[in-house]
Amino acid sequence: MNKTIIWSVFLGTMLISCRGDRNKGIPVVNLEALHAVPLDHSIDKLAMDTTFIDVTLPPNARIDELSQEELGLLKAAAYRFYQHVRLENNQYRVDLKDPKVLHISEPVIKAYEQAISSTNHFADSMAKTGQVIQLPPVSEEYLKNLLK
Repeated sequence: MNKTIIWSVFLGTMLISCRGDRNKGIPVVNLEALHAVPLDHSIDKLAMDTTFIDVTLPPNARIDELSQEELGLLKAAAYRFYQHVRLENNQYRVDLKDPKVLHISEPVIKAYEQAISSTNHFADSMAKTGQVIQLPPVSEEYLKNLLK
């Protein structure tokens, strides 16, 4: 399977899985679209410093309805979070003892953790049907592309 298809499966799963209580405005994030939508401003400083990130989106928010500011916040939060994700035995593991060090609101962290859990579950269920897919590692290239 080529890398693009694997990333599409991984990030498409994020669309389905990265959901919180929609009534509370927890972000619903399609990380493939988030990765693909360019920003009109730099978020390098925000992604790499300790400014607190909190994103509250309207229920059922879609990527094309987000402002450039909201996109920037989500990308910066994803950059911080996914620096602590590693691939081990074809499962994503979050290596983070204290989520507070990310300086991201708890609902956003929980949404990304749910996305990881759902992606792992998807990979397991595919393996059980004999269709083993190799999940790609979270690479430096992917993280750098979030900053664009």
